[in-house]
Amino acid sequence: MGDGSKIYNVRLALVGKDLEVREEVNVEVTDGIITHIGKGFDSRGRDFRTGIMMPALVNAHVHSADFSFPEAGIDKPIAEVVGDPNSLKYSMLKGLTPEKVAEGIFNFLEYSKRIGVRTVIDFREQDILGSKISREVKERVRGLTYVILGRLDGELREERLLELSKFADGYGVPSVSGHDEDELKRIRKVFKGKIVAVHFAETLKQGLRDSLDQVISSLRPNAIIHGTNLFFDDFLQLREQGISVVACPRSNMWFSVGMPRIDEMIESGVNLLLGTDNGAWVSPDMWKEMEVALLLTRLRRPMSNFSREVLKAATTNVAALSIKNYLEEGNRASFIIVEGERSGVFNAKDLYTGIIKRGNNVLYSRGNPEYQRSPVFS
Repeated sequence: MGDGSKIYNVRLALVGKDLEVREEVNVEVTDGIITHIGKGFDSRGRDFRTGIMMPALVNAHVHSADFSFPEAGIDKPIAEVVGDPNSLKYSMLKGLTPEKVAEGIFNFLEYSKRIGVRTVIDFREQDILGSKISREVKERVRGLTYVILGRLDGELREERLLELSKFADGYGVPSVSGHDEDELKRIRKVFKGKIVAVHFAETLKQGLRDSLDQVISSLRPNAIIHGTNLFFDDFLQLREQGISVVACPRSNMWFSVGMPRIDEMIESGVNLLLGTDNGAWVSPDMWKEMEVALLLTRLRRPMSNFSREVLKAATTNVAALSIKNYLEEGNRASFIIVEGERSGVFNAKDLYTGIIKRGNNVLYSRGNPEYQRSPVFS
């Protein structure tokens, strides 16, 4: 073991993209990279013998700047609270200095790290300034893969998109209804090789109005956000196109727009991710998000067990966005160790269900940013 190496001994580990369960494991990390995953405990290692090592959690869709004004406007409908551009959210953002916005984002990310989240994909409002603010925060936050999906609030001229791309890691489209086909194609052209995601079918009105075929052909997004009012055939179409779906069940329920068909998403084979959405109205707690997602599958499909798929949605499935967040030799070390003995997880008859429902006691957490400025796609 070299000077830059650390070894961790754990009772259980969830290894690889499919979260294979292994018992009595030692994991060696050298200079932030997993260099060895071995059987048995290593006498040189740090012991977590009541621990379960698993990939760190991924929050695949957030609006972090909201965190500065929690629970504002809880008596208002979604259009008045977060609708573009004259809603309560945007008026409150305008009332904050850039320093206060940065403080809120920083606090959001630090809170996320404390509960075991080490990857956050953020839809950032406020035009180019919003992405500049997030870029400054990104340089201060350690041990977190923070992906900034910027946007333009004004004209989508190519020169402005190019300026935005200096600060943003990708583009987050608030709604396709606000853009014509040429604008969507322009976004994809400028952000080629980077993550492009779009809010789609969050509300029933959105689902009836907007064309999935148009989104796919014009924007060619890497991910659809919400998809609450999509159906099984839509998920099949997205799977065939290699487009992920990011479900945000607690946000959908809070804003009374419906319940995502997470069971159908899983059964269709579309790549599923989970996100907590707006930081002002939904806490960025991915443990809660996973449990609610699992409960919704049980509500729609009694006696079903999609726990492994839900856990993958909050951890390893982000590999579809070229972020290798799983335990494998050669990957960056981004993992958490959760307590398994006192929590009862070790006694669970289904380990994946037990982790989702009881695994939120994080004993140890580490992250190693997957990328800072490089494109994520070839």
